[in-house]
Amino acid sequence: MTDDTQRATASDGGFARVLRSPGALRLVGSLFVLETGSAMTTVGLPLLVMQRYGLGLEVGFTLAARFLPNILLGALAGQVVDRHDPRRVATLAALGSGLAAALFPLTTAMWQIQLLALAIGVGYMFGFPAAMALRPRVIPEGSELEGNGLIVTAERVPKLLGPAVAGPIAAVAGVNWLFAAEAATALAAAALLTRLPQAAGTGAAESRGAGPDGAGTVAGAVGRRLSAWTRAMATGARDLVRMVRGDGRLSSLTITAFTYMAALGLGRTFLAAYSLRDFDHVPGMLGYLLAAMGLGGALGGMAAAAFRSWNQGWVYVLGNALEGVCWVALMATGDWYVALALLFVAGVFESVASVVYFAEVQKRLPTGLQGRYYATLVPLSDVFLVAGTVAGGVLVDRAGVTPGAVLVGLAMAVPVLVLAGRLVPERPAPAAKARPREAESTPA
Repeated sequence: MTDDTQRATASDGGFARVLRSPGALRLVGSLFVLETGSAMTTVGLPLLVMQRYGLGLEVGFTLAARFLPNILLGALAGQVVDRHDPRRVATLAALGSGLAAALFPLTTAMWQIQLLALAIGVGYMFGFPAAMALRPRVIPEGSELEGNGLIVTAERVPKLLGPAVAGPIAAVAGVNWLFAAEAATALAAAALLTRLPQAAGTGAAESRGAGPDGAGTVAGAVGRRLSAWTRAMATGARDLVRMVRGDGRLSSLTITAFTYMAALGLGRTFLAAYSLRDFDHVPGMLGYLLAAMGLGGALGGMAAAAFRSWNQGWVYVLGNALEGVCWVALMATGDWYVALALLFVAGVFESVASVVYFAEVQKRLPTGLQGRYYATLVPLSDVFLVAGTVAGGVLVDRAGVTPGAVLVGLAMAVPVLVLAGRLVPERPAPAAKARPREAESTPA
C-alpha cells in the first residue's frame, strides 16, 4: 500500500487511521517482538557471564560492548540508510542480531561473548535509524502523534514484559533459552518487516556507483565504506546541526534529548543506591522500581494522544519537568508503595514527552533526513548516557543518595525550562519540500 493510498482512504483522525494502516501495524509489531527479545537478553547476558566467569569488570565490559558500535560508527549507519531501502536494512539488522544472540550458549571464552555483544550493538546501530526512517512510509499523514504513541508503547512494554518473562524461563529451562527466545523474536520481527512497502527508486539508489571504475569490486566497496566512515565521523555532529538549524523547536528538542540521556545515566546509578539504602528489607526492590517505570512508560505512550489539542511544546516541557519533580520527591518518602507510585508517574511523564519528541521530529524534518538524523543522534546520545552513568557513580558515592536525586531532577527539568521560550511557541514546521535540497548538499 502506497502513501497516497493510505492517505486517500483515511477519512478520520486519531488511532483509527493508524490501525487501518497494515504497514504501521507491522512496524509496531516488529518493534514490539524485537524489543521483547532484546530485553530478555539484557537479563540473560550478565547472568551468563556471572555463571561462567564470576562477577567482575568483565560484566561491565561485556554490556558496554553493545554501546560501542553506536558511539564509534553510528554516523555511518545514516549513510547506509540514506542509500538503501531502510526496510531491507532493518530486516538484515534484526536477523543479524538474532543470529548473534543464538550463538551465545555456544561460546567457550569471554572474548567470544564480547564479540557477539558487539555484533548485537552493530545490529541496533543500523536497525533503529532504519525503523525510524520507515515511519513516514507507514504512518498516515495527520496521525503522527497516534502512530508515534503506538511506537513508543511498543518500545516501552517490552522493558516490563521482557524481564518478567525472562525470570521464569531462566528458572525453569535455563539461561541459554533466553538467547533462543531473542533469536525467535528477531526472526518474527524480520518477517513482519519484509511485508512493508518498498520505497520507490530504492533499487536505483542501491545500485548507484557500480561501474567500470572499480566501484563494483570488493576493493572498491571496501574503499568506499572506509571513505564514507571517515567522512561520517568527521561531519556527523555538523550534519546534525545543519538538519535542525533554522527551526528553534527542533534544535531545542535535540539539545534536551542529549541532556535527558545524561540525566537517565545519573538516574540508573541513583536508583541502585537508593534501593539499597532505603529498601534493603525488600528483596529485589530495584527490579520493582524499574518495572514501575516501565509500566508507566507503556501507559504514557498511549495517553499522549489525549493531549493533541494542547500546545505540544508545553506538553514536552511539562512532561520532562514533572518527571524531574517525581525523582526529587522520592526523598520525601520511606514507603515502598509511594516510591513505586512516583516512578510509575515518572514513567508516564517520560513516555508522553518522548511521543511528542518523536512526533515533532517526524513532522518538522523531511522524510529523506529521518534516518540520518537518528543515526547521528543515537551515538551521540549514548555518549551522554555513558557520561551520566559514570558521573553518577562518582557523585552519588561522594555526595550521597539525596543529592543524587536532586541532581537527576535538575538534569531533567532545568534544560527544558531554560529552552521553554523556543519549545513552546507554536510555529509552523518548515515546508518539507523546501529542505531536502539542503540535505542533498550535505556531505554523504
